[in-house]
Amino acid sequence: MNRCKGVSPHAVHGLVDADQEVALLLDIIAATSTGPGVEPMAAAVARMIAAATASDVCFVHVLDDTDRSLTLAGATPPFDEQVGRIRMPLGSGVSGWVASHREPVVIVTDKEADPRYMPIAALRGKDFASMASVPMETEPGGLVGVLNVHTIERRDFTPRDIELLLVIGRLIAGALHQARLHRQLSARERAHENFAEQVIAAQESERRRLAGDIHDGISQRLVGLTYRLDAAARAVDDADQSSAAEQLERPGI
Repeated sequence: MNRCKGVSPHAVHGLVDADQEVALLLDIIAATSTGPGVEPMAAAVARMIAAATASDVCFVHVLDDTDRSLTLAGATPPFDEQVGRIRMPLGSGVSGWVASHREPVVIVTDKEADPRYMPIAALRGKDFASMASVPMETEPGGLVGVLNVHTIERRDFTPRDIELLLVIGRLIAGALHQARLHRQLSARERAHENFAEQVIAAQESERRRLAGDIHDGISQRLVGLTYRLDAAARAVDDADQSSAAEQLERPGI
């Protein structure tokens, strides 16, 4: 099998022992408590999972704000460069199938023979023999995303391995759900601020237009008034009192 450039194969035994499980879960809890950013949190968790489970790579796919597709939000190097670039509709590929059915998928070997498998060139799936994919769900938010681990060498994932990944997925899901809500709220606040700025700009533009119209109207009236007063003055000078009176009695004076 081809070796994946930038990734070294790990041992192919079970994921972690009991002590490592506890340490990993504590580390993940700490990582998900550091802040509201989706991508930084997903990246940190992906690195922890890959290291603690002796997996070669870990991908964290998060449901986007439309709830119609998954976006790669966190990955171990060298695939961290693909964060935000990889998107897949629900139901498409193994991850999309897991998201749609809310069930884990384990492929030990020959992924191409699985009808759910859809190769993504940028993630170099052919370089990895085995994979496990589990949904990330939280009670208040439902499905949040999908967690995948891959190994270069064949690995027989045990039921205990999958249960651990599901627990990790639930831990991550709660924090990611909150991060998504924070991001959506921030986006709405920015949209509201932009709208308010546009309203203020429109009001200011209208104020300037009205001020200009008023100024132009007054100027025109003053010009007309000056003209009539001048005509009246000339009539007085010419002793034409009736013409002067006519000028002064015209509307606008």
